Amino acid sequence: MKNIISPLLFILIILLTGCASAAATPVYVPEGPGRDAIIADTDVIIKDVLTGIENKDTEIFSKDFSDDMLTAMTESDQEKLFNQLEVLGNSESVELVNVQDITDNYAVRYKVAYADKVLIYRIVVSKADTSLVTGLWLE
Repeated sequence: MKNIISPLLFILIILLTGCASAAATPVYVPEGPGRDAIIADTDVIIKDVLTGIENKDTEIFSKDFSDDMLTAMTESDQEKLFNQLEVLGNSESVELVNVQDITDNYAVRYKVAYADKVLIYRIVVSKADTSLVTGLWLE
Protein backbone atom coordinates (compact mmCIF):
# COMPACT_ATOMS: atom_id res chain seq x y z
CA MET A 1 0.00 0.00 0.00
CA LYS A 2 2.85 2.39 0.85
CA ASN A 3 4.35 1.84 -2.62
CA ILE A 4 1.09 2.91 -4.29
CA ILE A 5 0.65 6.04 -2.19
CA SER A 6 4.10 7.47 -2.96
CA PRO A 7 3.68 7.49 -6.77
CA LEU A 8 0.12 8.82 -6.44
CA LEU A 9 1.30 11.59 -4.12
CA PHE A 10 4.08 12.44 -6.56
CA ILE A 11 1.60 12.62 -9.47
CA LEU A 12 -0.76 14.80 -7.41
CA ILE A 13 2.07 17.22 -6.59
CA ILE A 14 3.05 17.42 -10.26
CA LEU A 15 -0.57 18.09 -11.28
CA LEU A 16 -1.06 20.77 -8.64
CA THR A 17 2.19 22.47 -9.60
CA GLY A 18 1.13 22.45 -13.25
CA CYS A 19 -2.26 23.94 -12.44
CA ALA A 20 -0.72 26.67 -10.32
CA SER A 21 1.74 27.66 -13.04
CA ALA A 22 -1.00 27.61 -15.70
CA ALA A 23 -2.92 30.44 -13.99
CA ALA A 24 -2.94 33.54 -16.17
CA THR A 25 -0.60 36.31 -15.13
CA PRO A 26 -2.45 39.62 -15.16
CA VAL A 27 -1.40 42.09 -17.85
CA TYR A 28 -1.46 45.65 -16.55
CA VAL A 29 -2.01 48.67 -18.76
CA PRO A 30 1.08 50.91 -18.46
CA GLU A 31 0.75 54.53 -17.42
CA GLY A 32 0.23 56.91 -20.30
CA PRO A 33 -2.45 58.57 -22.40
CA GLY A 34 -4.27 55.30 -23.21
CA ARG A 35 -4.56 54.34 -19.55
CA ASP A 36 -5.54 57.90 -18.63
CA ALA A 37 -8.43 57.77 -21.13
CA ILE A 38 -9.70 54.51 -19.62
CA ILE A 39 -9.49 55.92 -16.11
CA ALA A 40 -11.26 59.14 -17.14
CA ASP A 41 -14.30 57.01 -18.04
CA THR A 42 -14.13 54.60 -15.11
CA ASP A 43 -13.65 57.40 -12.56
CA VAL A 44 -17.10 58.66 -13.62
CA ILE A 45 -18.49 55.13 -13.45
CA ILE A 46 -17.21 54.40 -9.92
CA LYS A 47 -18.74 57.68 -8.72
CA ASP A 48 -22.09 56.75 -10.27
CA VAL A 49 -21.94 53.24 -8.79
CA LEU A 50 -21.14 54.50 -5.29
CA THR A 51 -23.71 57.31 -5.45
CA GLY A 52 -26.33 54.83 -6.60
CA ILE A 53 -25.49 52.43 -3.77
CA GLU A 54 -25.41 55.13 -1.10
CA ASN A 55 -28.73 56.65 -2.26
CA LYS A 56 -30.32 53.32 -3.19
CA ASP A 57 -30.91 54.76 -6.64
CA THR A 58 -30.96 52.10 -9.37
CA GLU A 59 -31.07 54.71 -12.14
CA ILE A 60 -27.80 56.34 -11.08
CA PHE A 61 -26.17 53.02 -10.13
CA SER A 62 -26.81 51.43 -13.53
CA LYS A 63 -26.73 54.44 -15.87
CA ASP A 64 -23.34 53.39 -17.29
CA PHE A 65 -24.26 49.70 -17.72
CA SER A 66 -24.29 48.05 -21.13
CA ASP A 67 -27.55 46.44 -22.29
CA ASP A 68 -26.15 42.99 -21.45
CA MET A 69 -25.22 44.19 -17.98
CA LEU A 70 -28.70 45.62 -17.43
CA THR A 71 -30.19 42.28 -18.45
CA ALA A 72 -27.82 40.37 -16.16
CA MET A 73 -28.31 42.65 -13.13
CA THR A 74 -31.96 43.51 -12.81
CA GLU A 75 -33.35 46.35 -10.72
CA SER A 76 -34.32 43.79 -8.09
CA ASP A 77 -30.72 42.47 -8.00
CA GLN A 78 -29.46 46.02 -7.62
CA GLU A 79 -31.79 46.67 -4.69
CA LYS A 80 -30.57 43.47 -2.98
CA LEU A 81 -27.00 44.68 -3.39
CA PHE A 82 -27.91 48.08 -1.92
CA ASN A 83 -29.44 46.38 1.12
CA GLN A 84 -26.38 44.18 1.63
CA LEU A 85 -23.99 47.14 1.44
CA GLU A 86 -26.15 49.49 3.53
CA VAL A 87 -24.36 48.41 6.74
CA LEU A 88 -21.10 49.88 5.42
CA GLY A 89 -22.44 53.43 5.30
CA ASN A 90 -21.03 55.96 2.85
CA SER A 91 -17.64 55.52 1.24
CA GLU A 92 -14.87 57.61 2.76
CA SER A 93 -12.27 57.36 0.01
CA VAL A 94 -11.74 55.89 -3.44
CA GLU A 95 -8.33 55.00 -4.82
CA LEU A 96 -7.33 53.50 -8.15
CA VAL A 97 -5.56 50.15 -7.68
CA ASN A 98 -4.74 49.09 -11.25
CA VAL A 99 -5.95 48.68 -14.81
CA GLN A 100 -5.77 45.20 -16.32
CA ASP A 101 -5.90 44.29 -20.00
CA ILE A 102 -8.14 41.23 -20.37
CA THR A 103 -8.73 40.22 -23.98
CA ASP A 104 -11.50 42.50 -25.32
CA ASN A 105 -11.96 44.35 -22.03
CA TYR A 106 -10.24 46.33 -19.33
CA ALA A 107 -10.74 45.60 -15.65
CA VAL A 108 -10.23 48.68 -13.53
CA ARG A 109 -9.94 48.07 -9.81
CA TYR A 110 -10.69 50.68 -7.16
CA LYS A 111 -10.10 50.42 -3.42
CA VAL A 112 -13.09 51.90 -1.63
CA ALA A 113 -12.71 52.56 2.07
CA TYR A 114 -15.66 52.60 4.45
CA ALA A 115 -15.55 53.32 8.18
CA ASP A 116 -15.03 49.65 9.13
CA LYS A 117 -14.16 47.89 5.88
CA VAL A 118 -12.30 48.19 2.59
CA LEU A 119 -13.71 46.71 -0.62
CA ILE A 120 -12.20 46.41 -4.07
CA TYR A 121 -14.62 47.27 -6.86
CA ARG A 122 -13.63 45.73 -10.19
CA ILE A 123 -15.27 47.55 -13.09
CA VAL A 124 -15.00 45.82 -16.45
CA VAL A 125 -15.42 47.91 -19.58
CA SER A 126 -15.19 46.98 -23.23
CA LYS A 127 -12.16 48.15 -25.17
CA ALA A 128 -14.61 49.25 -27.86
CA ASP A 129 -16.40 51.62 -25.44
CA THR A 130 -14.76 52.27 -22.07
CA SER A 131 -17.73 54.34 -20.92
CA LEU A 132 -20.00 51.25 -20.64
CA VAL A 133 -19.82 48.73 -17.81
CA THR A 134 -19.82 45.12 -18.99
CA GLY A 135 -19.00 43.63 -15.58
CA LEU A 136 -18.92 44.63 -11.91
CA TRP A 137 -17.45 42.65 -9.03
CA LEU A 138 -16.81 43.38 -5.38
CA GLU A 139 -13.72 41.75 -3.95
